[in-house]
Amino acid sequence: MDLRPLLGARRFRRAVAHGELASVVPLDPAAAARDIPPTLRIAHFTDTYVPRRDGVVTSLQTLTAAMSELGHSSLLVVPRHPDQPADEDLLRLFSVPCGVAQFRLAAWPRSRHVERVAHWLPHVVHVHTPGPVGLLGIFAARRLGLPLVQTYHTDLRAYADAYRLPSRVLSGVLRCYARRLGSPKPEIPRGGSRVERRHAIVDAGTGLLLADADAVLVPTPAILTRCRLPVDDDRLYLAPAGVGLPRIPPEAGPEFRRRHGIGPDERVVLFVGRVNREKGIDLLTEAFGRLRRVVADARLVLVGAVYEPRWVQRLLEQAGIVDRTVLTGQLPPEEVAAAYAASDVFAFPSLTDTQGLVVQEAALAGLPTVLADAALHASGPLAGTGVLAGTDPMRFAEALEDLLTNPAYRAKLGAEARRRAQRNSPAAYAQRMAAIYGQAVRRASSATRLVRADRGRGPFRSRRLIA
Repeated sequence: MDLRPLLGARRFRRAVAHGELASVVPLDPAAAARDIPPTLRIAHFTDTYVPRRDGVVTSLQTLTAAMSELGHSSLLVVPRHPDQPADEDLLRLFSVPCGVAQFRLAAWPRSRHVERVAHWLPHVVHVHTPGPVGLLGIFAARRLGLPLVQTYHTDLRAYADAYRLPSRVLSGVLRCYARRLGSPKPEIPRGGSRVERRHAIVDAGTGLLLADADAVLVPTPAILTRCRLPVDDDRLYLAPAGVGLPRIPPEAGPEFRRRHGIGPDERVVLFVGRVNREKGIDLLTEAFGRLRRVVADARLVLVGAVYEPRWVQRLLEQAGIVDRTVLTGQLPPEEVAAAYAASDVFAFPSLTDTQGLVVQEAALAGLPTVLADAALHASGPLAGTGVLAGTDPMRFAEALEDLLTNPAYRAKLGAEARRRAQRNSPAAYAQRMAAIYGQAVRRASSATRLVRADRGRGPFRSRRLIA
């Protein structure tokens, strides 16, 4: 089992800071293996789940399936959605739609929810998101005296900036979370710019949510270059999610092209993800508009949910590419795999992703990627592969042109990306996670569990939580 990604202690942060990540000593495999119970029962808590599709959902489904192959069990606590299939491994909580791409907001934690989790007899609680379901996971770990693992999937600073969330709104959420967690509201330094104050509030909220964790996971070192995680070094782990692609027949790619009116000889630039502001769609559309001047037969395919259709339409019109762009909406995994098979180059203009699972999916399909984010390009399972174009639309367009017009170069980069992605398989991901869970179990001593259980009883006496 390759445990190089399990990088704890201060050497991990120093290596990230100095660009020397490869020199960090891995954990001892034998010691890690001793920490893993023969059959683990992990309770996962997430505020996003199918039918919605995003990186958290993808990594969760991959992880639970791979853990099952190792003989471990998973319970997923999720917001209820009418389109979810009946599944005994799902604990579905009452939720209400938010009007945003099938996202639903679950009710605040209640004692009865923790009791339902307790009946499943978990060994470990794993929290994936910072919403109400994630908060319930923290309460469940406290109340039941269980080890708590949290993954920092989402760059919260970047999302707060992308949507320009007002500081007063973030401060109100922080106050609410502090009250629910039985903690005093953190003091936010006065002064500074709007962005600095927004970041300070987000960081304070992150500190509240991660305070109890026995292990905090980051998918790539990129996140540590963007924000400060208020976590002791010996609780911090690097755990890149492994991904896989559904098996599809050879004709799936050509059929995808026919279905969407794309000619067999047209060169396709593909994007997969939410077609929204935080994903850099404005950079991609402007770059593709420039590309079309030199590669006339190029087509742009955007696969993913469209939250603001008028905004997207305006971008396409400004770039003059309405007739050269295919918007598919959200697709099931088999159709996404067909989109990869139908394409020549993958474009990833996002500056907010902590890992970019779709980049790994594209690599498995043999597609080279053009990226905007230097930190993401330099870290993770595919570190250094693909082409870093930055955020200048002209440079991004030139990078796409180089790949589209040079088949040998494109094939070489695609083959290297596939080789690297195959090493980070779902099975390897599950082994890493099992080792981390084992370490969390070991860390959560009896004394720590008693303290956590005692803390957990306080908030649940509140009528706000029991009602």
